Amino acid sequence: MFTNYFKIAVRNLLRSKSFSAINILGLSVGLTCCMLLLLYIRSELSFDKHHQHASNLYLVSSDALFSAGSYEEVPRLSSPYAAALKSEFPEVDQVTRVWANFIESKTLFQVRESGKPVQAFYETKGYQIDPTFFDVFSYQFSEGDPKTALQDAHSIVLSEPVARKLFGDVPALNKLIRINGVAGNGESFKVTGVFRDESARSHIDARFFLPMNAGWVGGFLRDQPQAFHTNNMFYTYVRLHEGTNGEQLTRKLPAFVEKYARKDLAANGKDKRLFLVPVPGLHLYSKVREVITPTNSTTYLYILASIALFTLLIACINFMNLATARSAKRAAEVGIRKVMGAERGALIGQFLGESMVLTLLALVIAFGLVAGLLPVFNQLTEKQLLFSELINPAILGTFLLLALVTGLVAGSYPAFYLSVFNPIQVLKGRFTNSMSAIALRRGLVVFQFVISIGLVFTTLIIQRQMDFLRNQPLGFTKDQQLVIPLRSDESHKAYTALRNEIARNNQILGATGAMYYPGIINPSDVSLYRPDQTISQIQTVKTNWVDQGFMQQMGFQLLKGRLFSPQFPGDTSNRMIVNEATLRQLGIPLQKAIGQKLNHDEQGTVSSVEIVGVIRDFHFEDLHRPIQPYAFLLNNQPFFNYLLVHINTAEVGSVLPFLEQKWKAVRPDEPFEYSFLDEDFQRNYQSDTRTSRIVTYFTIISILISCLGLFGLAAFAAQQRTKEIGVRKVLGASVTSIVTLLSQDFLKLVVVAMFIASPLAWYAMNRWLQGFAYRVDIEWWVFALAGMLAVGIALLTVSFQSIRAALMNPVKSLRSE
Repeated sequence: MFTNYFKIAVRNLLRSKSFSAINILGLSVGLTCCMLLLLYIRSELSFDKHHQHASNLYLVSSDALFSAGSYEEVPRLSSPYAAALKSEFPEVDQVTRVWANFIESKTLFQVRESGKPVQAFYETKGYQIDPTFFDVFSYQFSEGDPKTALQDAHSIVLSEPVARKLFGDVPALNKLIRINGVAGNGESFKVTGVFRDESARSHIDARFFLPMNAGWVGGFLRDQPQAFHTNNMFYTYVRLHEGTNGEQLTRKLPAFVEKYARKDLAANGKDKRLFLVPVPGLHLYSKVREVITPTNSTTYLYILASIALFTLLIACINFMNLATARSAKRAAEVGIRKVMGAERGALIGQFLGESMVLTLLALVIAFGLVAGLLPVFNQLTEKQLLFSELINPAILGTFLLLALVTGLVAGSYPAFYLSVFNPIQVLKGRFTNSMSAIALRRGLVVFQFVISIGLVFTTLIIQRQMDFLRNQPLGFTKDQQLVIPLRSDESHKAYTALRNEIARNNQILGATGAMYYPGIINPSDVSLYRPDQTISQIQTVKTNWVDQGFMQQMGFQLLKGRLFSPQFPGDTSNRMIVNEATLRQLGIPLQKAIGQKLNHDEQGTVSSVEIVGVIRDFHFEDLHRPIQPYAFLLNNQPFFNYLLVHINTAEVGSVLPFLEQKWKAVRPDEPFEYSFLDEDFQRNYQSDTRTSRIVTYFTIISILISCLGLFGLAAFAAQQRTKEIGVRKVLGASVTSIVTLLSQDFLKLVVVAMFIASPLAWYAMNRWLQGFAYRVDIEWWVFALAGMLAVGIALLTVSFQSIRAALMNPVKSLRSE
């Protein structure tokens, strides 16, 4: 019996090649989209689940009061919390800290091997950790022992890619590396371990690890007093006892803060509320901008999951529409089978079986498409997904189940609809499509285009927001600002000579230095309040130490007072230039700002700073966040992390060799590297841009699948009305009138879909835009454009079949009459 059903299914597919091709193509493309997006979503959800104690790992985060009345979540704590947590709570098995190098974005490695020239590389994503780190987090070592790897202050653990880059295929163990900058202070470190790269599935995307007591951090921990209220720069993790509830420990943390930190916090006008965040959820913890690495938003995953589901639904709707539309051709078969004794259940099984055969064929094609498209998809999503991940019993089972469910959904209504035909009416030729079937088809077409128009609207809004982020004035000159990192004591000392040499070139508009520049993380801040206020009214202000010409080169707009310049060499760290937001937070009118003194209280010692200039607000962070108070101070000693060079727009290509030559003249042992400030700023929107690309491409695919189904329905409608068209042409109807007649029913459905999709899409996109402090408005013309695009696409799809039908010779269509 099953063999017979299979043969009938294959014969029916071959008998209606065009409709079968539409269904198979639509389902295979829908399944391909679903499989690719599910692989991506699975990758995003799998972060940090590979650790041995993943269910017991937590980050200790905090809601911190830095400015009067304003709490902000900060996922870092000061140094003493780790030891205090370990000693206070017996349910804490182990604790560890991670310090991410916020002072320098790159670390200079130098390798000296006998008989070979010095090799110099810039490396990123290096973290300093406690010796307990590998007892908390699970890393697979290919060289060395994680238990003893970082016991020595001058040891380093490398990822396999870095080890191969530095030493090739020879073992890296016991090799020496000179590490410059704040990470290593120019000292030599011995390689004591090499671990397999975990960056694709861990929020700690490390390329190398150094001991916590090395470099600048080690000196800071040894030489500076450690307090609970300040210097919140350590990510602190705890591993709890098996079976311990993280929420229960969170409820004990207020008492912990009272015991250890309340006195220091209150004395400095601050407050802190601790809580635990499960480590496996950190990658999608969008409440903060980053936890070591940038966090992603579950909203994006919901968007992508919805697109995957909707794309597959559209393909299923195509199948259902075409199957019910062609029901008249299967009616006689159903009638004969019922007369021969076939029961309804057997007929339902047959039609569902045909659907399953078609879906499984589509699944095989989809696997081939996934294999071919995965490299392109990886480039689009910036992932490293492997086709081998599909060759996994659980994954294969999931996709097989998905295909079977798809076949069940796609074939369910046709199966139940066809199986209820009255054999007497069918065999007498009195069968016609029922109004319920026609209404269902129209409803499904509307549903298809509700999805498609919603996706078009979503794409337009996302693209507008991305364009807004790229083109929004930031309040400074971002174009043609080349950034050269300074990553060693020698390069810091060479800054003045290098800056002066560069500035002599008439193709360069300026050269200056800064500790930080807009678009990158600036962890430096100071707490300020007016002399007539109390410490409970402090405001936290971001600070940046700059060279004299920095503010002029960046094009900040001066509103009051003056900028730093050689004419005022007496400016020191007790004089600052602030933005408008600083004045607003401190309650200082612009007219009274110049000469205003502000107090800074640190460890009970009060110092005073004076405002000498006010500049217009500018975006030093990306547009997800509102503009915050910001202050510049003059660095009298030429110690900067970055040299910024403003290049003549038309001369970039010719200036780069000049800059490299000057760099090599003063630092021959260090590589010449650079970036452009505007590109660095745009990297803050990397996740948004990636999602925008994915949504755009898959929206196009979903529209094409919708049009594929509409094309099939239009072809069937034209076929059903062949004789009517012939009669109309004989009676003088024009091609235009016939095309209009055949198209208007479908266009009405698309217009209805537009009115349904618009409010739903507006609600979804309005919620998404709330994640940006600065965003576009959703204007009426976006709805109109999305609707016009949908109507235009539908019109083109339907018109092709309508024109073809209208141009047929009426003699042929009426011959049988």
